[in-house]
This record gives sequence, C-alpha cells and structure tokens, in this order.
Amino acid sequence: MGVTLNDNNAKLDNLERAIKAANERRRKLIEKNKMITYDTLSNLYGKEGQELIDTITAEHTLIGKLTDSGMTYEQIGELADDSSAGKYNKRMSFSESSHSYSD
Repeated sequence: MGVTLNDNNAKLDNLERAIKAANERRRKLIEKNKMITYDTLSNLYGKEGQELIDTITAEHTLIGKLTDSGMTYEQIGELADDSSAGKYNKRMSFSESSHSYSD
C-alpha cells in the first residue's frame, strides 16, 4: 500500500478547492442568466425595477384567476387577440340608454 493518509487528504483538499471553484462559476452563470432574463422582460414590457415586477405580478395573478375559472391558455389568448372580436362580431357597449326593463 503505497497510498498514505496524507496523500488521500491532499487529494480531498484538491477536490474541495475544485468543487468550490466550480460552484463559484455556477453561481456566476446563474447570476448572468438572471440578468439576461431581467433584460429580456424589461425590453418586452418596456418597464424596469418595481414597475416591471408589479406588471408581471398583476399579469400572473390575472392569468391565474382565468385558468382557475376553467379557461385554457388558448382561450385566454383568444381574448387578447384583436381578431377574435371580428371573429364573433360581438362588442360590448356601455352606454346610458333607456330600456323597457329599467323602469
């Protein structure tokens, strides 16, 4: 047995240093991905900082409510699609008018 306890400890120390270095590289890449994601969302929404967070949170909450009520993402997309108004040829109108049932 030519391997000593000191040799093994040295190998373990080297591995520990390599693991720490790899974890630091990983942390930096994750941070870079977060910045790329933020920049992409900021450009998409045209907002930054808290305003971006508030906008995305509101959108997420609204979509959650719609999906919880049974709507599919396809149906939600159709709501947002301008061409869907023409597809059904329906428009909502809010006006003050006299109706026979309003007496």
